[in-house]
Amino acid sequence: MADHAHDSSQSSREHHENGVDKSHEQETTRLPFHPASRALWNFSTQWFLVPQGTGIIALILHQLNYQFSGIEVISVVIWIYTIILLALCLFAYLLRVILYPRHVARVLRTSIVETACLASVPITFTSIIQMTTLVLVHSWGKAWAIVSFVLWWINTGLVLVAVMVIPYVFVKVQPPGVKAILPCVLLPLISALTSAAGGGVLCVYGQISPRLQVPIIIVSYLEIGLALPMALGLSEIFATRLFDRSFPKLEQIYQDMILCGPFGQGSFAFQVLGQAVLKGAFAEYNRGTFLTAQATQPVAFASHFAGLLSWGYGTFWWCFAIISIVHTFISQPGGIRGSHFTMSAWALVFPWGVYTNGAVQLGRIMDAPAFKVWSTTLFILILVICIALHIFTIKGLITGKVLGLAHGWRKGAYRDDIGDKDV
Repeated sequence: MADHAHDSSQSSREHHENGVDKSHEQETTRLPFHPASRALWNFSTQWFLVPQGTGIIALILHQLNYQFSGIEVISVVIWIYTIILLALCLFAYLLRVILYPRHVARVLRTSIVETACLASVPITFTSIIQMTTLVLVHSWGKAWAIVSFVLWWINTGLVLVAVMVIPYVFVKVQPPGVKAILPCVLLPLISALTSAAGGGVLCVYGQISPRLQVPIIIVSYLEIGLALPMALGLSEIFATRLFDRSFPKLEQIYQDMILCGPFGQGSFAFQVLGQAVLKGAFAEYNRGTFLTAQATQPVAFASHFAGLLSWGYGTFWWCFAIISIVHTFISQPGGIRGSHFTMSAWALVFPWGVYTNGAVQLGRIMDAPAFKVWSTTLFILILVICIALHIFTIKGLITGKVLGLAHGWRKGAYRDDIGDKDV
């Protein structure tokens, strides 16, 4: 009797403990019932691609070779819009982390896209700092140059964390193999190149002393050396995957445009840093054997030449992405009507934008009408694409589809949708 009672008690205790464990496990994997909670659960880091794209649009508008009355005001409006978008996306994502930490950790461990798009935050922040330098320093004085200077160093710290940690996660935590490599793995490297470009803009337009410029220039060149060779290697690895006929999914086809991003941004970074050196930062600093007046012209001209070469390689990947996307639309079942909008389409904007910005800068340093016309054409095309993406995104928000709401925003529509459905 005693043994039976003991066994019964132990069985009851084990059943209770197992029931608690299963209940807890089910709670952590159950999708939220309320549409707003479900939308927050599905809020992906791909949303950071939106302010990333609008940020580069603002920069190109401000720097475009062919200016018209009111274009600067438009660029400032888009800049402010970018700041608001980034703040909203950060708030939503941080709220998601707080409310569903295990779900977020699980997605970051298993999804290359989710992890890679975290680098879009410092990329967007750099674009905002560049516009701060171009707009506020010119309009409100040198005090804003110090603000931009401090923000750039803070953002550079974030960039270094992204460029060191995120690729390590790719390799050690979520080793995908070559057949699963996607162009989005280049985003952390693009963040370093964007930081380098931002450093050059700060030195050229920020009205700061050579004593402050030289460390920025040196660190910016180091960021290029940190990111550009690795970007070259990863792009070739992706090309190897394609030669092996291991093609990405149809909804990932927009990511092909990211392949031109490191080389377009690298081109602009080389050019604007060369411009900063040529402006006299080395000559006025004049220390050692490298940071001297004698090194000014060789370093500047070599930097401009490297920018031209980098833009040329970016041109290949830009053309490849265009052909790849058009071919996919034509060859898929149902043609272009068979495709549907996803947030990954925003991957088109920023790489195209930095490739355009590189062409804008080449038009300036060479005073070449061909580059001026081509960069303007590129900008008009990407502006049309950006407007179309905004329309599709707003429509997707209204229907809820871009947030994973298959039944829209109707309350109670997800009451029976239970189970381990994490993606």
